[in-house]
Amino acid sequence: MAEIHPLSLAIFIAITLLTLAISIYAGRRVRTAGHYYVAGGGVRWFVNGFAIAGDYLSAASFLGITGLVAFAGYDGFIYAIGFLAGWIVALFLIAEPLRAIGKFTFADALTSKFKSRKIRLAAAISTLVVSVFYLIPQMVGSGSIVGPLIGLDYEIGVVVIGLLVVFIVATAGMVSTTWVQFIKGFMLLIAVIALTVGVLVAAGMGPFEFIGNIISSNITLPSGATVPGETFMAPGMKYKDPLDFVSLAMALILGTAALPHILIRYFTVPKPADARKSTVIAIIVMGIFYLLILFLGLGAIYFFNQGITGALNPADANLTAPLLAQYIGGDVFYAVISSIAFATILGTVSGLIMASAGAIAHDIYAEVLGHKSSEKRSLLISKGTAIGVGLIAIVLGILSKGQNVAFLVGLAFAIAASANLPALMCTLFWKRTTENGLIYGILAGLISSIVLIVISPTMMGPDALFSLNNPGIVSIPLGFAVTMGVSMMGEGSAANSKTEQRRAEPEE
Repeated sequence: MAEIHPLSLAIFIAITLLTLAISIYAGRRVRTAGHYYVAGGGVRWFVNGFAIAGDYLSAASFLGITGLVAFAGYDGFIYAIGFLAGWIVALFLIAEPLRAIGKFTFADALTSKFKSRKIRLAAAISTLVVSVFYLIPQMVGSGSIVGPLIGLDYEIGVVVIGLLVVFIVATAGMVSTTWVQFIKGFMLLIAVIALTVGVLVAAGMGPFEFIGNIISSNITLPSGATVPGETFMAPGMKYKDPLDFVSLAMALILGTAALPHILIRYFTVPKPADARKSTVIAIIVMGIFYLLILFLGLGAIYFFNQGITGALNPADANLTAPLLAQYIGGDVFYAVISSIAFATILGTVSGLIMASAGAIAHDIYAEVLGHKSSEKRSLLISKGTAIGVGLIAIVLGILSKGQNVAFLVGLAFAIAASANLPALMCTLFWKRTTENGLIYGILAGLISSIVLIVISPTMMGPDALFSLNNPGIVSIPLGFAVTMGVSMMGEGSAANSKTEQRRAEPEE
């Protein structure tokens, strides 16, 4: 077992008790499925904006990107650029239209046009797959941070985080999740500002001088190799193939607007205009955050090159931000930053489990299988599902020990962009979309992205059948092509299909 840090343990306990208190208090006010899934649609737009940022700024953002910038320079920062740029798509194309047609889940939005159980099932399956791919790096981050923070082994850290999140979502659902994410968003913004100021003060330089110093120096990488600073700050350190770089960028930019746990946040505000306002607040918060993340990663590699080995762990990129904090501000700063990283994981995992529980309990159990029940029973089923998903997340986190969290999240974005985005965009903006177009498009994007990941260097190493690490450049266009192609092929029967939909009773 790792060394126990009393101060870190005290802050960890304080955050845990605050989280439990919020969940217990909010749980008393949850009486309906609407309150459980989307907080009754009554969240204020400013609160929702920070909650979106708190949900989105995950372990991949704080822990993973900081480590990737330190280890791979510009190629690591592309994650920050992609994560932020994707919100432009969400702001101008998704936010307001989605709130106008959605109810609880991503599948609800698609079936607002076609009352189809097949579409709902395909959308629910896609939601689950994307959420699982996103859950894995969050749980990996939890074990990486909680272990050194309070002296627990990696596996125990994953279990502790998992059980705490299960309690959050099983008590009050989206109500408690929203406030955990809101508080986390504020804490994370303050943390990166303080840590960036600390980096620049410790380096004795202004921001532009600091970056210029990195570019003009020779950089010794954690692997032991030395490269010119210009090379470190240019594309190619991690992604040698330009197509791999483009594929990752496509996945990050287009995947943001299709992540199920982000989409459901738009259903928590009263009206469509509030969804747009929430997105603007989220973009401002995240823009500041991702800009400053660059200085954290560069700060770690800068101090490492100054001979300060304690500012970076060559064996674990995920610990870069906490170790940097420890070097700059000692054990107190380390404890605070690590505890905020812990809160970061809580908020994101809660949102992912909510999205997964909605897909299983609401979409599959209630709508596809037709097991309608009372509000009380629906709540019990939803909470039970959330507990089950949380336990699965714990197992996956333990099995995925050692993986870089930002890299794994990039794969989740690729799947979301390939399977969910074509269906969502066509539902919102293309009148010629058909039921079969959505179904086959979702399945084509989902299956192709997963298959390409399985046969990529990520899974197969040097013997990979597919040369790129991220499948986005192939699977995203394929998802759109199949959705639109099948829709155009089925236009002859579209009129009959619409007549049957009008005759069908609307879903509850």
